[in-house]
Amino acid sequence: MIELTAYVEGRLREASELRKRYVLTSFSGWPDAGRIASLTAEHFAKSLKASKILDLDYSEIYDLTVARPIVEIREALIDKLSLPAASVYLWKSEEQDASLLIFSGAEPGLRWRQFADEILKLCGAIAAQRMYLVGGVLDQIPHTRKPRISAVVNMEHLKNEVKLHGLELSNYSGPASIHSYLMIRAREVGLEAIGVWGHTPTYLTQPDAIIALHVASKIAELMGISVDLSELRAMAESQKLSLRKAMIENPDFRRLVEELERRYDSVRGPSYIS
Repeated sequence: MIELTAYVEGRLREASELRKRYVLTSFSGWPDAGRIASLTAEHFAKSLKASKILDLDYSEIYDLTVARPIVEIREALIDKLSLPAASVYLWKSEEQDASLLIFSGAEPGLRWRQFADEILKLCGAIAAQRMYLVGGVLDQIPHTRKPRISAVVNMEHLKNEVKLHGLELSNYSGPASIHSYLMIRAREVGLEAIGVWGHTPTYLTQPDAIIALHVASKIAELMGISVDLSELRAMAESQKLSLRKAMIENPDFRRLVEELERRYDSVRGPSYIS
């Protein structure tokens, strides 16, 4: 699925020589509620001016009868068909002595073992010290309260680190996403992995820039790198104003949020993530 040219291999080799070496993954689809994962990866790639080094072929790992490709037809003439895709970006900085490989694509529906082998091969190519997996999950929480960011780790010693950075330790039993599989496979080869999940209110219909900003900030903090998130911050502020206006103008919406506030303040529920 992944074929590395001599040029790409050279770029990855250079990235492997820096002190901090990380991989950031995001998957659209089920583990991307509120587009939190997609927004985070997009803004990391854009802010860091990361270079796209690979486009991944999804033809063998995506069930197109489950998640249909998008077709455009204009006056009966088929114009184009958009298939699920994935891209890999690379950023490296001599000044920060750091490199970051960013994977952004749809969650594969088939052949998870084959897919994980390819991701781990990329991790090995830059001698990655850790993989960060970013996700979004729907939760019964109000946007008016402190953002809830949960963490999942694949090694015991990582628990204290995520707690020190203010992340909640997750408890969950249920259907899993590609995150869980990748984290277990990473552990098998001795690679640390941390899943960072932003919890978004169930009532939001637009991408949740507010939570994405907090998730992106936490990941940058964990990595110890400097990332300009001003564009994402502006999106978050605009969204806050829009929601504040909606609460003033829509009594039903205000009552919904107030009820969620009462529940949130009285009982902290479980973290529904995988």
